[in-house]
Amino acid sequence: MESSDLTWIKSTKWIWSPNYNEGDSLGRYFLFRKSFQWFAPAEAKEFPVHVSADSRYRLFVNGERVSFGPCKSYKERWYYETVDILPYLRDGENAISARVLRYSVVEPGSSSIIRTEIPGLMVHGEVQGLSISTDETWRCLEETCRQIMPYSEWNFILGPPFLSNHERMTEAQQLTGWEIPGYDDSTWDTAVLAFRPAKMLPMTSPWKLTPRPIPLLPENPEAFDDVVKCEGSVSKEVWRGFIKGHNSVTIPSNETVAVDIEVNQLMTAFITLRCSGGKGSNVTHHYAECYEKNLGVESAPFPMPRSKSDRANFDGRLYGTKDIYIVTDGQQEHVFEPFWFRTFRYVQLKIVAGEQPLTLQSFTLRETYYPLEVTTQVQSSPELDKIWDISLKTLQNCRHETYEDCPFYEQNQFVSDSRLQMLFTYQLSSDDRLARKTLQEFHASQTPDGLIQAQFPAGFRSTQIPQFSLYFIAMVYDHMQYFADLQLIRKYLGTIDGILQYFDQRLNQLGLVGRFDRDTWPFIDWVPEWNVPGEIFESCMPRAYTSTGAATFNSLLYIVALMQAAEVCNFVGRNDTAQEYIARANALRSSVNRNCYEDGLYLDGPSTKEYSQHSQMFAILSESVTGQAATDLMSRTLHDTSLAKCSYSMKFYLFRAVEKVGLYTKLFLVLIDPWRRMIADNLTTWAEFEQNSRSDCHGWSASPVHEIVTQVFGVSPAIPGFGRIRIAPRVALLENARGRLFTPGGIISISWSQNQPLTIKSTEDIEAEIVLNGDSSVRDLKAGEEYSIT
Repeated sequence: MESSDLTWIKSTKWIWSPNYNEGDSLGRYFLFRKSFQWFAPAEAKEFPVHVSADSRYRLFVNGERVSFGPCKSYKERWYYETVDILPYLRDGENAISARVLRYSVVEPGSSSIIRTEIPGLMVHGEVQGLSISTDETWRCLEETCRQIMPYSEWNFILGPPFLSNHERMTEAQQLTGWEIPGYDDSTWDTAVLAFRPAKMLPMTSPWKLTPRPIPLLPENPEAFDDVVKCEGSVSKEVWRGFIKGHNSVTIPSNETVAVDIEVNQLMTAFITLRCSGGKGSNVTHHYAECYEKNLGVESAPFPMPRSKSDRANFDGRLYGTKDIYIVTDGQQEHVFEPFWFRTFRYVQLKIVAGEQPLTLQSFTLRETYYPLEVTTQVQSSPELDKIWDISLKTLQNCRHETYEDCPFYEQNQFVSDSRLQMLFTYQLSSDDRLARKTLQEFHASQTPDGLIQAQFPAGFRSTQIPQFSLYFIAMVYDHMQYFADLQLIRKYLGTIDGILQYFDQRLNQLGLVGRFDRDTWPFIDWVPEWNVPGEIFESCMPRAYTSTGAATFNSLLYIVALMQAAEVCNFVGRNDTAQEYIARANALRSSVNRNCYEDGLYLDGPSTKEYSQHSQMFAILSESVTGQAATDLMSRTLHDTSLAKCSYSMKFYLFRAVEKVGLYTKLFLVLIDPWRRMIADNLTTWAEFEQNSRSDCHGWSASPVHEIVTQVFGVSPAIPGFGRIRIAPRVALLENARGRLFTPGGIISISWSQNQPLTIKSTEDIEAEIVLNGDSSVRDLKAGEEYSIT
């Protein structure tokens, strides 16, 4: 529905509330509305409306939700949504309205939502001479009854307050029906123009409007699954009927009750509680990933060690974010719905009834996520099938308007996490729109020193992690391998050059990547041996970095990036630059082997006696060690218990090193043990890492998707863009398997069983490099024909 004609942007007016000042709150809510008459002409087929806001909005037409945005981005690329409001209109009086959350520019606010120096709302819609666009005819009011809880009330047991969007809302009778026609807004303020350029000055709007590049997120009605426990006069069976929509629940006056409600899988969803009566009541919504060991305190001004085990064990208590709804009027019907989606597996409602009984009419949820159409389907063993399903759910929860590290704790887009999530996306679907958006965002974040921001988009300037920039090169390399989009790859060559130049300038007198700037965090991995109590920004790297100023891993990762950059350059015809990068990699390998190798192992730093799996596996991936020596090193890496072990985030690279030395089939069933343990603990999504209970859903832990697609079923690009498809299933791993796997070259169906040889069928004519039992051949496969391979 998006029009190519963007001339409307020039006449667009942004509005805001008069007499506004930022104040000292993290964020504030404002309501906007306009009434208008509409009589549908016979020829009306649509009524497109463009809408955006600073910082976030929810748009309604006649009380119906029609849009939520703007899509997360950065200041120089401000997105707007386009929606057709015709289905929501009726003859006669209509109302279009918006709730806008404005994050402050003087307080941190949410870490992943951008704001400019000026607040504003923009709506543009014109059909048949009727304009409902934002101007001074709109009415507005600050929604003071809804507040983001301040940092002073944040529970730091949970860690830093990255999201800053949990709410306290007080019922406000005077706002009942503010989104619908007929509401009396005569006491509201008249909106003012948010931006007024000065005469004769070349001033431009702070919002450079750009069409939303990804689909609108769905809000799919779902249901809670069960009641775990309850306290008070209401029975568990009554609560069960309530969450299924069979009955209401009435809490007697001056009584306190609590109920813990679960969904079968951790999810991201909007929740809505509908009530009646209950003047003076207080309802707390408590969202958690699981039950934990009781720490003995409700909250603390600092993080505390937390303990999670069996996620289906209801002993212990819930720790998580809270919303509070206060009933002041007790109307016949009143509603609480937080502005932002919540992440949970368990929700506790704690109700303290006031002077009147409170009746809960319904408690519903609408699940939301990026609507990726997953094409790849696999069926193998019961264990692998469960691992596959949990991996898909993990990725779904960590994919909204950006890729997210975790939905419960941060909702931040990091380079290292996103690189893996994007790669897994390519193995599931032809839809790479979110991946392209991510590439553009990190490209736009490049700083004068050549690095890109480790976390972006970012609502505030965050601590830089220098090595994360190298994963951007892997992002570009992966997209080249899967889609071979020459124009896209060329766009990011300058970004790649700048990143590599930064690391080249950090080479020390030993020829190794040396120390980074003091205000950075040289994060490598969550490793217990690398933890410095109370010093997070001194942790997550080997002590060798602190003592010698160089970590071997950083040089090895730089070599891998140089290797990938050389392939990218050869792909676009920059062969001389590719040779330069190969020469850099060769020189760096020599420095690493000269200074960081001793007694058959790679040291974590020059002249140290510290060792980790990280240095060994990246020595293999960087080809600093090859042949039988690499195979021997990989075996020792997995069996030497003195080595610091990699966490879930690095397991993907451990798999790649095992693959590279030819031990994959032998070791696969051992390497998936961490996911078996998570299943045994009844996780429904994959955790961030074993030693810390911070996040039960982390996208980087979904690497089994890659293993099942590219190794078990063996489907990967033989050349960039799948001009030739490599099909190398590891039939020795499973007695029976069947899969339908997406590739840009066509859908590949693969199956084998005890009584049936390997069979392959493609939806398109393809050239296939087929590898089976060590034998390799190249064949032309015709669309729709089934081939048996023995």
